[in-house]
Amino acid sequence: MRILVADDEPASAAGLTALLEIVGHEVVGPARDGDEAVALALRERPDLAILDIDMPRLSGLDAAARIARTRPVPVILLSAHREPEYLERAASLPVFNYLTKPCAPDSLIPAIRIARARFEEWSSLRGRVGELTQRMEERTVVERAKGILMRARGIGEDEAYVLMRRQSQQQSRSMTQIARALVAGEGFVVRAGPMKAKAAPG
Repeated sequence: MRILVADDEPASAAGLTALLEIVGHEVVGPARDGDEAVALALRERPDLAILDIDMPRLSGLDAAARIARTRPVPVILLSAHREPEYLERAASLPVFNYLTKPCAPDSLIPAIRIARARFEEWSSLRGRVGELTQRMEERTVVERAKGILMRARGIGEDEAYVLMRRQSQQQSRSMTQIARALVAGEGFVVRAGPMKAKAAPG
């Protein structure tokens, strides 16, 4: 894999780089601070990132958060100590493993495998959540469009749905597109009979 390394301690960065190369990985960097790590992640598109927590300009935690927002990759945090406050914040981010310096092969290699597996699970779950969210949004806009038709034409829900479906077929557009156009007031005309007249008072 192409692995981004970010560590402001030259000896630590060199040791980790050498270890990764020995086991067959290509190293991107090493970055000397969090800002450089984020820039490298965007430009070089690595397969995984190992970020030291305590770096100047931008911490490893903040860098992990920015990378997750722009181009998510499996992230392993690196620290000389297991500070509880860091671990607590890391748990709220898409961080997939945690290593203590100095890294040894018997801990680094399993950490990479676990981080990749957890990242794949997270990505799959995020995809399903995104799909469900989109479906809910589409259903909401269709319901709103039906309500507009029901009020404008004085018709029931079933008839409003039929009118939208007919317009969808005639224009070769999805029901969601028809609904959004109606809600946005694009002025398309649903081909149907005249609106029902309201009964006169009294």
